[in-house]
Amino acid sequence: MNLPLVVRPKDLKDTDLADLKVVDMRSAEAFAEAHLPNAVHLDAALLNLSQKPVGGLLPELAGVNIMAKSIGLQEDDHILAYDGGAGSAAARLVWVLHAYGFNAISWLDGGINAWSAANLPVSNEPVDITDATASLSFTPGNLISVDELMASLDDAALAVLDVRTAGEYNGTDVRSARGGHVPGAAHSEWTQAFNENGQLKSDAELAALFSEKGVTDDKHVVVYCQTHQRSALTYVVLKHLGYKQVSAINGAWSAWGNRDDTPIEQS
Repeated sequence: MNLPLVVRPKDLKDTDLADLKVVDMRSAEAFAEAHLPNAVHLDAALLNLSQKPVGGLLPELAGVNIMAKSIGLQEDDHILAYDGGAGSAAARLVWVLHAYGFNAISWLDGGINAWSAANLPVSNEPVDITDATASLSFTPGNLISVDELMASLDDAALAVLDVRTAGEYNGTDVRSARGGHVPGAAHSEWTQAFNENGQLKSDAELAALFSEKGVTDDKHVVVYCQTHQRSALTYVVLKHLGYKQVSAINGAWSAWGNRDDTPIEQS
């Protein structure tokens, strides 16, 4: 099935969800109560690797294969990923699978909250999970290490985007050994991409939001938050807008701010 990266509930009202691999990223309890028809549950913890004090690292291949097995991922599947809406888990799944060369995935704008608001059906019926056949391998492009970014900070073709809160950005809200931001990083809190109803703003509004910050589609954009949960949403938004090169810092600020050799700005 050929679906875009971002889909809205109205786009799927005539779609047989049995033709998709529908993946629910909410808690197991919420999933058991009600979920999209034909959905399987995936534990969001499988999308993160931690090496304290750094969190939010990209899982290694073995971990990703465990994740793929847990949902019975097939070579020809197209995934529809969703969470409760205004959450980051489904977007994080998009980023992880893109990093391992699986691009047939769509993110449901607004999650199950938007789905229910559109009066579309839900279910609590279980789905049989078959053996996974998808072959995954690391694919460079949407991941950048702290060292690689440090070496590229003077590159005019690079745009770094910090999507944390203003306090985290300016260094008054410190969540790692050091606070502040990557030198030269633009700031746009991740919530600015969403309307009050938890769904994305129009494409025109989104394009203006980022271009006004100097984050344009001709640049290699590096996004980050604390552990690349919030910035996973920004990654999806930028890819949806057609940005070709979008990467995340592996470990995000928890990697950058917990080292003593990384340059930091405060404002």
